[in-house]
Amino acid sequence: MRKLIPIFAILLLMVGFYGCSRNQAPTADNPFGPSTSHVVINLSAHPSVVQALDNFRNTSSNISVVKAKIYDFQKGPLSNVTIFFYISDVSIPFTSPNSDWSCAYIGSWGNINGDQTKSVNAVTDLSGVASITYTPPPASGMKVVCDTGEVDPDTGEPVYVYYNVDYITVYITATWKGQEWPDGSFGDVSAIVPIKVLR
Repeated sequence: MRKLIPIFAILLLMVGFYGCSRNQAPTADNPFGPSTSHVVINLSAHPSVVQALDNFRNTSSNISVVKAKIYDFQKGPLSNVTIFFYISDVSIPFTSPNSDWSCAYIGSWGNINGDQTKSVNAVTDLSGVASITYTPPPASGMKVVCDTGEVDPDTGEPVYVYYNVDYITVYITATWKGQEWPDGSFGDVSAIVPIKVLR
């Protein structure tokens, strides 16, 4: 029996050591590891709610200024870099009155810098800021069309039904392409901001 006591003591020490090693606090990840970017883009839209164009006339209430500030946690604001702005998506608050119909938004998404384009490049200033303007579509064009699946007996043409929508939400994306990660690979840094367009 006396010979067994040291053996039990050794086993208990080994179990205790193993248990302590399993319960140690995890080591914090390297914030600048291969999967982590040290560059961020802060994207804002002012105002974030605009009025649709009235008869294609452009006023201050129809314009939203979108600003992207790019910041490197190691270097500070990044100046003289190119930011790619584009209208990436649009959502419509519309539910089809008939589940068998196929409906889609057919209106414009608006444009960037007033030149009928959905994308543009802009270069950051000394503060790391690049900006563009967003102009919404005309109210008359904010429509959804539904294909009823029926055919007009007189013309033989498909029957479509049109609906006005009260508002749309447009999403602007700003991307810095060619971001170099600490492991030497390349990727993109992006941010998205929504703008609500009222009819």
